[in-house]
Amino acid sequence: LTSCVEEVDRWWRVMAVVPLSLRVASGASTSTSLDWPRHLAARRTAARSRRALRARTRADAGAGTDDVLAHIVRTIRSAKAAGSDPDFFELLGVQVGTDPEDIKKSYRERARVCHPDVAGSEGHEACVVLNEAYATLMDDELREAYQVERTFGSLGFQGSGDALRDLYDILGDTDIGRALRRTPYTGEPLSKVVGRDHFACKIETDEQAAKAVFVDELSCVGCERCFRSNPAVFRMEGTGRARVFGQWLTDEESIQIAIDTCPVDCIHWVPKEQLAPLEYVMQHVLRDRAVFGKSPGDVFAKTATFIAAIQKATETENNL
Repeated sequence: LTSCVEEVDRWWRVMAVVPLSLRVASGASTSTSLDWPRHLAARRTAARSRRALRARTRADAGAGTDDVLAHIVRTIRSAKAAGSDPDFFELLGVQVGTDPEDIKKSYRERARVCHPDVAGSEGHEACVVLNEAYATLMDDELREAYQVERTFGSLGFQGSGDALRDLYDILGDTDIGRALRRTPYTGEPLSKVVGRDHFACKIETDEQAAKAVFVDELSCVGCERCFRSNPAVFRMEGTGRARVFGQWLTDEESIQIAIDTCPVDCIHWVPKEQLAPLEYVMQHVLRDRAVFGKSPGDVFAKTATFIAAIQKATETENNL
């Protein structure tokens, strides 16, 4: 028995160094030779899968291309109809503070989509504005002036670039001034707002449409009652305090219940036009105070100061 085991062991040692071609030619039974048809079939299946994936990717890319072009053209025409300029950051698909290399990359991708040879007359219309947006955002001075104008233009301050930059001098090294340098004010609410024709919007009257709900996070004690009673509208933030996630995502009665059950009366109905400045001041100017252990502030008083600074800058420009 021992000699048989030794003989089998010796045979396997020899076969281990024999080339595969010789083993197959000699009729030797190996796992590699026997499994070869299965390996070949698997490779063919994998190749077909890769080809199908590439086809789907190209189709998806084509659909995405159409969506990008449609969004750009719609943004340009909507701004033109409103008598304003389109948002250059939105057109290029970037955010304020995006690295210039990323701006360049995004521009090139969109320029290929909007090239007149590809998109025709709509592409020509889009490319003209895209080129202007790219030239503005890639130049440091032009970008700074544009950001300042974008920050305050929504509040009706239509001064020159130099005059707009003077507003920083008016504000000085204040918490509002530092916030504006850090995060430009767009004039848009920070909570989610859906149109009245959207299925999720629960506005029923014009009176309701004229107001919005706001949480004074500095007064909030984190009881979670509003969130538990109305999670569609209210959310709990990382600070442990409540914040409005979306406006009018439930009916007025449900929102009023959350307001009435708040133990510290930190939830308020506010005029719709005050929502954007209130949320900006709350989340960007007073953000460092919205943690437990910090001395509270008055978000309404600070917002009044914020709006007054804009009005002062407007009056200064008008008197020049």
